Amino acid sequence: MKEDEDSYHSTFMYENSHDILDKCILTEEEMCEYLERTEHIDPKQEHDHLYSVMTNETRRELLKFIDINARSLDEIKDKFQIEEQQLQYHLSMLEQLFFLMNTESGWKTTPRGLGFLYYTILK
Repeated sequence: MKEDEDSYHSTFMYENSHDILDKCILTEEEMCEYLERTEHIDPKQEHDHLYSVMTNETRRELLKFIDINARSLDEIKDKFQIEEQQLQYHLSMLEQLFFLMNTESGWKTTPRGLGFLYYTILK
């Protein structure tokens, strides 16, 4: 994938954009996997889905909690005190949006998730 042809990932290449990439703790291998998975995304087409998923307060709080950390499922369960099945559902919704990745070292926020977290306001 050529950088100039990658309109989705280029959204992180604006003033202060390196903040997002600098904050992201994905390993090089995880970043490559993330880039492969997201190269097909058309942000305009999935805009409504993204906002319908992210209007859920639990999902927004999960994203805030994980932020720039790698969080284990146990850490997340301890913090949120909800049924594991519900928690897995919310995490899977965030994973489907490519906001989170479940890695060997725990749940991590992707550049897309960090971009949403730092540059989007939902009330």
